[in-house]
Amino acid sequence: MLVFSACAPGAGNQAPTPGAAAPTSPSPVPVASVLPGSSSSADPQPAVDAALRDASLHLSVALADLKVDQVQPRQWGDSSLGCPKPGLMYSQIVTPGFLILISGAGKQLEYHSDSRGQVVLCQER
Repeated sequence: MLVFSACAPGAGNQAPTPGAAAPTSPSPVPVASVLPGSSSSADPQPAVDAALRDASLHLSVALADLKVDQVQPRQWGDSSLGCPKPGLMYSQIVTPGFLILISGAGKQLEYHSDSRGQVVLCQER
């Protein structure tokens, strides 16, 4: 049996002072993970940030001139994220991620991402 005692004599026997805040333990760090078939989703912010940076370069506009129209969790059928390029081969594994629509400069860009923030520009309207 282990016994721990505080440094000050009788410290474990003192009643809390009225109005004093009770000590709190640090909040656990949330872990976002997405597994195929899982209903949980990762934080979309890294993917949205990457899509905004790419859209800014693609459209030659400032980030402030862009608007995020939509962010939806998706399960892509393979590692192409739903945007296969001719002649390339892709891992045949369900890949969780996001559909991200961004508008600016009179156009709307459709990005697909994985759950780690890798984005692919799929369509420009």
